[in-house]
Amino acid sequence: MGLEYDLFISSLFARADKNSIPLSGSFELTSRCPLDCRMCYIHKKENDCGALKQEKDTAWWLNLAEQAQKAGMLMLLLTGGEPLLRKDFDEIYLGAKKLGLLVSVNTNGLLIDDEKVRLFAENPPQKINISLYGASEETYRELCGNGKAYEKAFSAVEKLRQAGVNVKVNFTVTQYNSHDAEKIFEFTKKLGIPVQTVTYMFPPVRAGGEADRFSPEKAAAVHFDCRLLEWGAEKLRTHLEAKANIAVKSDGSEREGIPCRAGRSTFWVTWDGKMTPCGTMDRPAFDITDFESAWECIKKARAEIFLPSECSTCDLRKYCDMCAAVTLAETGRFDGVPEYLCRKAAEYKKICDEFLNRHENYYPRG
Repeated sequence: MGLEYDLFISSLFARADKNSIPLSGSFELTSRCPLDCRMCYIHKKENDCGALKQEKDTAWWLNLAEQAQKAGMLMLLLTGGEPLLRKDFDEIYLGAKKLGLLVSVNTNGLLIDDEKVRLFAENPPQKINISLYGASEETYRELCGNGKAYEKAFSAVEKLRQAGVNVKVNFTVTQYNSHDAEKIFEFTKKLGIPVQTVTYMFPPVRAGGEADRFSPEKAAAVHFDCRLLEWGAEKLRTHLEAKANIAVKSDGSEREGIPCRAGRSTFWVTWDGKMTPCGTMDRPAFDITDFESAWECIKKARAEIFLPSECSTCDLRKYCDMCAAVTLAETGRFDGVPEYLCRKAAEYKKICDEFLNRHENYYPRG
Protein backbone atom coordinates (compact mmCIF):
# COMPACT_ATOMS: atom_id res chain seq x y z
CA MET A 1 0.00 0.00 0.00
CA GLY A 2 2.86 2.38 0.78
CA LEU A 3 4.40 1.80 -2.64
CA GLU A 4 1.04 2.22 -4.38
CA TYR A 5 0.47 5.51 -2.54
CA ASP A 6 3.94 6.80 -3.45
CA LEU A 7 3.33 5.94 -7.11
CA PHE A 8 -0.04 7.67 -6.98
CA ILE A 9 1.44 10.85 -5.50
CA SER A 10 4.28 10.75 -8.05
CA SER A 11 1.77 10.55 -10.89
CA LEU A 12 -0.17 13.49 -9.44
CA PHE A 13 2.98 15.57 -9.25
CA ALA A 14 3.93 14.63 -12.80
CA ARG A 15 0.63 16.01 -14.05
CA ALA A 16 0.82 19.04 -11.78
CA ASP A 17 4.36 19.82 -12.96
CA LYS A 18 3.28 19.61 -16.58
CA ASN A 19 0.33 21.97 -16.07
CA SER A 20 1.78 24.28 -13.38
CA ILE A 21 -0.87 23.31 -10.84
CA PRO A 22 -0.06 24.26 -7.20
CA LEU A 23 -0.52 20.76 -5.85
CA SER A 24 1.44 21.27 -2.62
CA GLY A 25 1.85 24.34 -0.44
CA SER A 26 3.51 25.35 2.81
CA PHE A 27 1.99 27.87 5.20
CA GLU A 28 4.58 29.39 7.52
CA LEU A 29 2.10 30.39 10.21
CA THR A 30 4.62 32.17 12.44
CA SER A 31 8.28 33.10 12.60
CA ARG A 32 8.31 32.76 16.39
CA CYS A 33 9.72 29.80 18.32
CA PRO A 34 10.37 28.89 21.98
CA LEU A 35 13.83 27.62 21.01
CA ASP A 36 16.84 29.68 19.99
CA CYS A 37 18.65 27.34 17.58
CA ARG A 38 21.99 28.56 16.31
CA MET A 39 21.34 27.65 12.64
CA CYS A 40 17.71 28.85 12.33
CA TYR A 41 16.92 30.81 9.15
CA ILE A 42 13.97 32.74 10.65
CA HIS A 43 14.88 33.15 14.30
CA LYS A 44 12.17 35.22 16.00
CA LYS A 45 11.71 34.91 19.76
CA GLU A 46 8.53 33.42 21.23
CA ASN A 47 7.14 36.77 22.43
CA ASP A 48 8.48 39.00 19.66
CA CYS A 49 5.91 41.83 19.60
CA GLY A 50 6.88 43.03 16.14
CA ALA A 51 6.43 39.57 14.66
CA LEU A 52 3.11 39.10 16.45
CA LYS A 53 1.74 42.31 14.94
CA GLN A 54 2.71 41.25 11.41
CA GLU A 55 1.28 37.73 11.57
CA LYS A 56 -1.81 37.04 9.53
CA ASP A 57 -4.99 36.14 11.40
CA THR A 58 -7.05 32.96 11.34
CA ALA A 59 -9.46 34.10 8.65
CA TRP A 60 -6.61 35.16 6.35
CA TRP A 61 -4.99 31.74 6.45
CA LEU A 62 -8.25 29.81 6.06
CA ASN A 63 -9.33 32.02 3.17
CA LEU A 64 -5.97 31.47 1.48
CA ALA A 65 -6.27 27.71 2.01
CA GLU A 66 -9.67 27.72 0.36
CA GLN A 67 -8.40 29.73 -2.62
CA ALA A 68 -5.38 27.45 -3.00
CA GLN A 69 -7.54 24.34 -2.76
CA LYS A 70 -9.75 25.64 -5.57
CA ALA A 71 -6.60 26.25 -7.64
CA GLY A 72 -5.51 22.63 -7.20
CA MET A 73 -3.76 22.35 -3.85
CA LEU A 74 -4.18 18.90 -2.28
CA MET A 75 -1.28 18.80 0.20
CA LEU A 76 -0.59 21.45 2.82
CA LEU A 77 2.29 21.76 5.28
CA LEU A 78 1.74 23.92 8.37
CA THR A 79 5.11 25.12 9.57
CA GLY A 80 6.95 27.98 11.23
CA GLY A 81 8.82 28.95 13.37
CA GLU A 82 6.82 26.80 15.73
CA PRO A 83 3.23 26.69 14.38
CA LEU A 84 1.78 25.29 17.60
CA LEU A 85 2.64 28.59 19.33
CA ARG A 86 -0.39 30.12 17.65
CA LYS A 87 -3.49 30.07 19.83
CA ASP A 88 -5.58 29.44 16.73
CA PHE A 89 -3.49 26.52 15.47
CA ASP A 90 -6.27 23.99 16.10
CA GLU A 91 -8.78 26.13 14.19
CA ILE A 92 -6.46 26.53 11.20
CA TYR A 93 -5.53 22.83 11.24
CA LEU A 94 -9.13 21.62 11.42
CA GLY A 95 -10.27 24.20 8.89
CA ALA A 96 -7.71 22.95 6.39
CA LYS A 97 -8.76 19.36 7.07
CA LYS A 98 -12.41 20.27 6.39
CA LEU A 99 -11.37 21.48 2.95
CA GLY A 100 -10.27 17.91 2.19
CA LEU A 101 -6.57 18.77 2.27
CA LEU A 102 -3.85 16.31 3.26
CA VAL A 103 -2.30 18.30 6.10
CA SER A 104 1.18 17.78 7.55
CA VAL A 105 2.77 19.69 10.42
CA ASN A 106 6.36 20.69 11.18
CA THR A 107 7.04 21.07 14.90
CA ASN A 108 9.83 20.85 17.46
CA GLY A 109 7.47 18.84 19.69
CA LEU A 110 7.68 21.07 22.77
CA LEU A 111 3.99 22.02 22.73
CA ILE A 112 2.60 18.57 21.97
CA ASP A 113 0.76 17.76 25.19
CA ASP A 114 -2.02 15.23 25.76
CA GLU A 115 -4.58 17.61 24.24
CA LYS A 116 -2.60 17.96 21.02
CA VAL A 117 -2.02 14.19 20.86
CA ARG A 118 -5.78 13.74 21.10
CA LEU A 119 -6.34 16.36 18.38
CA PHE A 120 -4.03 14.55 15.96
CA ALA A 121 -5.28 11.08 16.89
CA GLU A 122 -8.92 12.06 16.31
CA ASN A 123 -8.15 14.16 13.23
CA PRO A 124 -5.17 12.37 11.65
CA PRO A 125 -2.63 14.45 9.78
CA GLN A 126 -0.86 13.27 6.68
CA LYS A 127 2.27 13.37 8.84
CA ILE A 128 3.77 15.10 11.85
CA ASN A 129 7.41 16.00 11.24
CA ILE A 130 9.22 16.47 14.55
CA SER A 131 12.65 18.06 14.61
CA LEU A 132 15.04 16.42 17.05
CA TYR A 133 18.16 18.46 17.73
CA GLY A 134 20.13 16.03 19.86
CA ALA A 135 19.92 13.14 22.29
CA SER A 136 20.67 14.83 25.62
CA GLU A 137 19.87 17.88 27.69
CA GLU A 138 23.42 19.08 27.18
CA THR A 139 23.10 19.05 23.41
CA TYR A 140 19.76 20.85 23.44
CA ARG A 141 21.18 23.45 25.81
CA GLU A 142 24.22 24.03 23.59
CA LEU A 143 22.37 24.13 20.26
CA CYS A 144 18.89 25.37 21.15
CA GLY A 145 19.39 27.24 24.41
CA ASN A 146 16.98 24.98 26.33
CA GLY A 147 18.08 21.69 27.87
CA LYS A 148 14.57 20.81 29.09
CA ALA A 149 13.36 20.71 25.49
CA TYR A 150 15.15 17.36 25.03
CA GLU A 151 12.77 15.34 27.19
CA LYS A 152 9.68 17.13 25.82
CA ALA A 153 10.63 16.49 22.20
CA PHE A 154 11.42 12.81 22.64
CA SER A 155 8.29 12.32 24.73
CA ALA A 156 6.19 13.93 21.97
CA VAL A 157 7.50 11.46 19.41
CA GLU A 158 6.67 8.51 21.64
CA LYS A 159 3.20 9.78 22.59
CA LEU A 160 2.21 10.43 18.98
CA ARG A 161 3.54 7.06 17.91
CA GLN A 162 1.58 5.31 20.66
CA ALA A 163 -1.56 7.15 19.57
CA GLY A 164 -1.14 5.83 16.02
CA VAL A 165 -0.22 9.18 14.48
CA ASN A 166 2.07 9.07 11.45
CA VAL A 167 5.40 10.58 12.57
CA LYS A 168 8.68 11.38 10.87
CA VAL A 169 11.80 12.75 12.56
CA ASN A 170 13.90 15.53 11.04
CA PHE A 171 17.49 15.64 12.28
CA THR A 172 19.49 18.74 11.42
CA VAL A 173 23.12 17.78 11.95
CA THR A 174 25.50 20.49 13.16
CA GLN A 175 28.85 20.71 14.90
CA TYR A 176 26.93 20.87 18.17
CA ASN A 177 24.97 17.61 17.83
CA SER A 178 26.73 15.34 15.30
CA HIS A 179 27.99 13.19 18.18
CA ASP A 180 24.35 12.26 18.91
CA ALA A 181 23.59 10.90 15.42
CA GLU A 182 23.88 7.24 16.38
CA LYS A 183 21.50 7.68 19.33
CA ILE A 184 18.97 9.48 17.13
CA PHE A 185 18.96 6.62 14.64
CA GLU A 186 18.71 4.03 17.42
CA PHE A 187 15.70 5.86 18.85
CA THR A 188 13.86 6.13 15.54
CA LYS A 189 14.60 2.55 14.51
CA LYS A 190 13.26 1.29 17.83
CA LEU A 191 9.95 3.07 17.17
CA GLY A 192 9.89 2.25 13.46
CA ILE A 193 9.93 5.93 12.49
CA PRO A 194 11.68 7.29 9.39
CA VAL A 195 14.32 9.95 9.91
CA GLN A 196 15.49 12.59 7.47
CA THR A 197 18.90 14.10 8.08
CA VAL A 198 20.09 17.49 6.86
CA THR A 199 23.81 18.27 6.88
CA TYR A 200 23.86 21.33 4.64
CA MET A 201 23.08 24.57 6.48
CA PHE A 202 21.85 27.47 4.37
CA PRO A 203 23.32 30.87 5.09
CA PRO A 204 20.44 32.51 7.03
CA VAL A 205 19.47 34.96 4.29
CA ARG A 206 16.02 35.54 5.78
CA ALA A 207 17.32 36.13 9.31
CA GLY A 208 20.61 37.88 8.61
CA GLY A 209 24.00 37.06 10.05
CA GLU A 210 26.55 34.42 9.18
CA ALA A 211 26.01 30.69 8.77
CA ASP A 212 26.94 28.68 11.87
CA ARG A 213 27.95 25.44 10.20
CA PHE A 214 30.55 22.77 9.45
CA SER A 215 33.40 23.29 7.05
CA PRO A 216 32.42 21.84 3.65
CA GLU A 217 34.74 18.87 4.16
CA LYS A 218 33.35 18.06 7.60
CA ALA A 219 29.79 18.41 6.31
CA ALA A 220 30.56 15.82 3.63
CA ALA A 221 31.99 13.36 6.17
CA VAL A 222 29.01 13.77 8.50
CA HIS A 223 26.58 13.37 5.60
CA PHE A 224 28.24 10.09 4.66
CA ASP A 225 28.23 8.82 8.24
CA CYS A 226 24.50 9.52 8.58
CA ARG A 227 23.79 7.65 5.36
CA LEU A 228 25.81 4.70 6.68
CA LEU A 229 23.92 4.71 9.99
CA GLU A 230 20.57 4.93 8.22
CA TRP A 231 21.07 2.43 5.41
CA GLY A 232 23.86 0.09 6.46
CA ALA A 233 26.92 -0.74 4.38
CA GLU A 234 25.33 -2.96 1.72
CA LYS A 235 22.43 -0.68 0.85
CA LEU A 236 24.73 2.33 0.77
CA ARG A 237 27.20 0.52 -1.47
CA THR A 238 24.42 -0.36 -3.93
CA HIS A 239 23.23 3.24 -3.94
CA LEU A 240 26.71 4.66 -4.52
CA GLU A 241 27.54 2.20 -7.28
CA ALA A 242 24.40 3.31 -9.11
CA LYS A 243 25.25 6.97 -8.51
CA ALA A 244 28.78 6.48 -9.87
CA ASN A 245 27.32 5.30 -13.17
CA ILE A 246 25.09 8.35 -13.67
CA ALA A 247 26.36 10.44 -16.55
CA VAL A 248 26.24 14.23 -16.77
CA LYS A 249 23.23 14.97 -18.98
CA SER A 250 23.97 18.54 -20.03
CA ASP A 251 26.63 19.72 -22.45
CA GLY A 252 26.12 23.32 -21.36
CA SER A 253 24.47 24.38 -24.61
CA GLU A 254 21.14 25.17 -22.89
CA ARG A 255 20.57 27.24 -19.77
CA GLU A 256 19.29 25.18 -16.86
CA GLY A 257 16.26 26.42 -14.98
CA ILE A 258 15.01 25.34 -11.55
CA PRO A 259 15.03 21.52 -11.67
CA CYS A 260 12.80 20.97 -8.61
CA ARG A 261 9.07 21.59 -8.18
CA ALA A 262 9.43 24.99 -6.50
CA GLY A 263 7.21 27.47 -8.32
CA ARG A 264 5.95 24.79 -10.70
CA SER A 265 3.75 22.58 -8.52
CA THR A 266 4.75 23.74 -5.03
CA PHE A 267 4.85 27.08 -3.24
CA TRP A 268 5.61 28.63 0.15
CA VAL A 269 3.77 31.38 2.02
CA THR A 270 5.77 33.29 4.63
CA TRP A 271 4.42 34.25 8.03
CA ASP A 272 3.95 37.87 6.94
CA GLY A 273 1.94 37.02 3.83
CA LYS A 274 4.34 36.70 0.91
CA MET A 275 4.47 33.87 -1.62
CA THR A 276 7.83 32.45 -2.67
CA PRO A 277 8.80 29.34 -4.63
CA CYS A 278 10.73 27.98 -1.61
CA GLY A 279 10.95 28.81 2.08
CA THR A 280 14.73 29.15 2.02
CA MET A 281 14.63 31.89 -0.64
CA ASP A 282 14.25 35.54 0.23
CA ARG A 283 13.28 36.30 -3.37
CA PRO A 284 11.31 36.26 -5.59
CA ALA A 285 8.55 37.06 -3.11
CA PHE A 286 5.14 38.60 -3.78
CA ASP A 287 2.56 40.09 -1.43
CA ILE A 288 -0.62 38.06 -1.57
CA THR A 289 -3.81 39.94 -2.42
CA ASP A 290 -5.36 36.77 -3.81
CA PHE A 291 -3.90 33.34 -4.40
CA GLU A 292 -4.24 33.15 -8.20
CA SER A 293 -2.45 36.47 -8.81
CA ALA A 294 0.45 35.56 -6.51
CA TRP A 295 0.76 32.11 -8.09
CA GLU A 296 0.92 33.65 -11.58
CA CYS A 297 3.72 35.95 -10.40
CA ILE A 298 5.64 33.01 -8.95
CA LYS A 299 5.34 30.99 -12.16
CA LYS A 300 6.61 33.90 -14.25
CA ALA A 301 9.48 34.59 -11.87
CA ARG A 302 10.49 30.92 -11.86
CA ALA A 303 10.71 30.90 -15.64
CA GLU A 304 13.32 33.66 -15.49
CA ILE A 305 15.64 31.89 -13.02
CA PHE A 306 18.65 30.05 -14.43
CA LEU A 307 21.38 28.13 -12.64
CA PRO A 308 25.14 28.52 -13.22
CA SER A 309 26.23 26.93 -16.50
CA GLU A 310 29.37 25.57 -14.80
CA CYS A 311 27.21 23.41 -12.54
CA SER A 312 25.23 21.92 -15.44
CA THR A 313 28.32 20.21 -16.88
CA CYS A 314 30.13 19.45 -13.61
CA ASP A 315 31.06 15.79 -12.94
CA LEU A 316 30.41 16.38 -9.24
CA ARG A 317 26.78 17.40 -9.79
CA LYS A 318 25.45 13.98 -8.75
CA TYR A 319 27.20 14.36 -5.38
CA CYS A 320 26.09 17.96 -4.88
CA ASP A 321 23.20 19.61 -3.02
CA MET A 322 23.16 22.54 -5.44
CA CYS A 323 19.79 24.11 -6.27
CA ALA A 324 18.42 27.58 -6.96
CA ALA A 325 17.90 28.31 -3.26
CA VAL A 326 21.50 27.28 -2.53
CA THR A 327 23.10 29.37 -5.26
CA LEU A 328 21.09 32.40 -4.17
CA ALA A 329 21.94 31.93 -0.49
CA GLU A 330 25.63 31.23 -1.10
CA THR A 331 26.36 33.84 -3.75
CA GLY A 332 23.47 36.32 -3.77
CA ARG A 333 22.70 35.26 -7.37
CA PHE A 334 20.86 32.35 -8.92
CA ASP A 335 23.65 31.86 -11.48
CA GLY A 336 26.55 32.15 -9.04
CA VAL A 337 28.78 29.12 -8.40
CA PRO A 338 28.47 28.06 -4.72
CA GLU A 339 32.05 27.34 -3.69
CA TYR A 340 31.00 25.81 -0.36
CA LEU A 341 28.98 23.17 -2.21
CA CYS A 342 31.80 22.56 -4.69
CA ARG A 343 34.15 21.69 -1.86
CA LYS A 344 31.53 19.59 -0.07
CA ALA A 345 30.73 17.61 -3.23
CA ALA A 346 34.41 16.99 -4.00
CA GLU A 347 35.03 15.68 -0.50
CA TYR A 348 31.87 13.57 -0.53
CA LYS A 349 32.90 11.90 -3.80
CA LYS A 350 36.32 11.19 -2.33
CA ILE A 351 34.76 9.55 0.75
CA CYS A 352 32.35 7.54 -1.41
CA ASP A 353 35.15 6.32 -3.64
CA GLU A 354 37.18 5.23 -0.62
CA PHE A 355 34.16 3.37 0.73
CA LEU A 356 33.50 1.56 -2.55
CA ASN A 357 37.13 0.48 -2.70
CA ARG A 358 37.19 -0.95 0.81
CA HIS A 359 33.63 -1.02 2.13
CA GLU A 360 34.04 -4.26 4.09
CA ASN A 361 36.48 -2.62 6.49
CA TYR A 362 34.92 0.82 6.47
CA TYR A 363 33.91 2.62 9.61
CA PRO A 364 32.32 6.04 10.10
CA ARG A 365 34.83 8.88 9.88
CA GLY A 366 33.25 10.88 12.74
